[in-house]
Amino acid sequence: MNHKTISRGVFALLLVVLVSSFTFDSPAKKFSPVGNWEYSVPGVEPGYETGTMIITQEGKKYKVSMELNEYFKVDAEKVVYKKNDLSFSVWVETEEILVSGTFDGDKFTAKLSYSEGGFDLTAIRKPVK
Repeated sequence: MNHKTISRGVFALLLVVLVSSFTFDSPAKKFSPVGNWEYSVPGVEPGYETGTMIITQEGKKYKVSMELNEYFKVDAEKVVYKKNDLSFSVWVETEEILVSGTFDGDKFTAKLSYSEGGFDLTAIRKPVK
């Protein structure tokens, strides 16, 4: 090999490295629903309209708890989280309540249904202190 061939090879390699450094974006951060979410459900019985939805992750599974006030907290069952969609059920008194919705950044919008009908649930993620 001569000096000219080596120079071309080095130049080509440097050009590839330079171009690739401009064309690749850093990978997008994967969304996580974990956190405390302040929710509201207009139209349901008084005392049940607002609260906190607490989402945690253990391994690959997610857990959801609904906290209506300092005295009433219930753990969700049948929790499924997939591609920004979350569904679960909770028992309040003797009533099973089904919740199914979608995350969009720090906002969660869902449909809630039980024997009294269907209602809209919205939740906003509480900032981490």
